Amino acid sequence: MSLDVSPQQFKRWIDEAGKLVASHYQEHSEAKVFAGKSPAEVQELLGESLPDDPQDMASLLDEVGEKILSTITNSAGPRYFGYITGGGNQVAVLAEMIKASLNQNNLKWHSSPVSTELERLVMRWVAEFIGYPTSSAGVLLSGGSVANFNCLAVARTIKAPVDISDEGIYGSQPMTVYVSEEGHSSFDKAMDMLGLGKKYLRKIPVDDKFRIDPDQLEEQIRTDKNAGLHPICVIGVAGTTNTGAVDNLNAVADICQRYDLWYHVDAAYGGPAAKVERTSDLFLGIERADSVVVNPHKWLYVPFEAGGALVKNPDHLRKTFSTIPDYLKSDEQNGGRTDLMEYNLPLTKEFKALKVWMTIKAFGAARLREEIASDINKAQYLSELVESEENLELMAPAPLSIVCFRYNPGRMGKSSLNNLNDQIIQTIEADGRVFLTGTKIHGKTALRVCFINPRTEKEDIQLLQKVVLEIGSELMEKRV
Repeated sequence: MSLDVSPQQFKRWIDEAGKLVASHYQEHSEAKVFAGKSPAEVQELLGESLPDDPQDMASLLDEVGEKILSTITNSAGPRYFGYITGGGNQVAVLAEMIKASLNQNNLKWHSSPVSTELERLVMRWVAEFIGYPTSSAGVLLSGGSVANFNCLAVARTIKAPVDISDEGIYGSQPMTVYVSEEGHSSFDKAMDMLGLGKKYLRKIPVDDKFRIDPDQLEEQIRTDKNAGLHPICVIGVAGTTNTGAVDNLNAVADICQRYDLWYHVDAAYGGPAAKVERTSDLFLGIERADSVVVNPHKWLYVPFEAGGALVKNPDHLRKTFSTIPDYLKSDEQNGGRTDLMEYNLPLTKEFKALKVWMTIKAFGAARLREEIASDINKAQYLSELVESEENLELMAPAPLSIVCFRYNPGRMGKSSLNNLNDQIIQTIEADGRVFLTGTKIHGKTALRVCFINPRTEKEDIQLLQKVVLEIGSELMEKRV
């Protein structure tokens, strides 16, 4: 008995599922961004025993509408400003449907020739889009954390003083890696998982624009070398998670060159802005990196998951990840084949490249850069609104599309002001009209807003300001 249905029935299913998707897009601007249900309420909604019997598709799709769409946080909507979550695009939604139907696994070239070659192609396009050498090699992974891990694994292999592959790290003095205090938490995880130890991740102070201090970086490298440690890698950040700051990439490159260190650039968020006229100067030197991470699922508007890792020398990827047991050998007498399992840790690789390829083909590089520039303008607009309002305070520069600010009515100490803004963040979530997150800037609570969604309009930004002022004022009245 087949699990398939007739082509006619399958087409009806696709049509009905399509109506569900279309209705979600039509209604997303009116619905609350955060549904506001508690964990217990969501668990109760979904709680059921393992079903033994089949359910007809019509009622199953109704259940998706009632239980899934009613509880999601609407990150595709124009009033979602949290984390660094892109709104996706509808072309890629179609790509995802096609991808799932094809069920490709491109661990080896012959298991999926087209998805392998398309992944190689889109990573060349991504490299070109950000101004990185197109002779590099790249892969699509789940996100920036795994992509950064992938690149640090390569750095460890190439720069370790011993043969890591055979002997592990046991015969080496401790290896050190350097990143600014604003570096992403994925580097702490990678140091742990790679056996290098989180205590050997040196977090270098930043300047008043939240960029790594090159002088203190170099001083720390010299200190570690004099102490008998083995520096292997410096990470430049091209778009920090907190504020969007971009390190002086050329200055970091010079230091790496001087001390023969691997140079990795985390451009997971900011990379796509590298060739936008307004911000291109910030990214000078990115082409000098040995490896770069840039995530299409962030500022190229591709739906999750699509995190990209690029390495300048493809042989360094193979040296790190190539392990070919008998059951994965294949006839390569025709030559020219690339097995992407040699470029990353996973063997199983879904066809992520299709949605990236269709997105770039459908809109073109110029249009995508226009949208990125528009997001940067939105951040500047919010910054202007904040600076024009006496009860709001800008907390950091906004070089890309992240704005950090707080509600500050004056006459309050640091602790009380932090507590007030923590309450504002929690109340905004419960209110549901907009969605943002919080962070700390020099120990001060800040409301953090990120613009990487083309659906956001000026009216949405004005509503954001209005909601913050309303809730801030209401909380202040309760304090009196």
